[in-house]
Amino acid sequence: MKSVHIGETCLAYLRVTGPYGENYEPAVEQLYRWAGEQKLQGGQCLFIYHDDPDKIAPAQCRTDICLTVPAGTVASGDVAIQTLAAGKYCTRREIVRHKEDYPMYWKEIENDVKNAGFELDERPCFELYHSYDIETHVADVGFYLAVKGE
Repeated sequence: MKSVHIGETCLAYLRVTGPYGENYEPAVEQLYRWAGEQKLQGGQCLFIYHDDPDKIAPAQCRTDICLTVPAGTVASGDVAIQTLAAGKYCTRREIVRHKEDYPMYWKEIENDVKNAGFELDERPCFELYHSYDIETHVADVGFYLAVKGE
């Protein structure tokens, strides 16, 4: 685990409501199709998680499927624009081979953050996808938890 500062980042996104990890593919496909139509290919893919599934019913959990885009990008169709707030994050990068392993990696980084003495911030956590193999579903993922501090 390491801590990093991330600058304010403009994101195009689609929101998915429901259990984490479910029904993301249609939103990803729609977002990438939109990016192609807007000539905004090449952005980084992030999944932002807004709710704690231990405190919110899974059916109410919100995930934003995002692509980084240049500041000033205009929303269109179902795709909205938001800003990822600047700040400090603790992160670790993992190769995820099975969908069922995501919760384990989140628990590991939560434990690392707690053991390192960091205090969690109110900003949402997210996954940054460095790569994803559509056939094998193997992903190179950065897990990011917002923490307080500079």
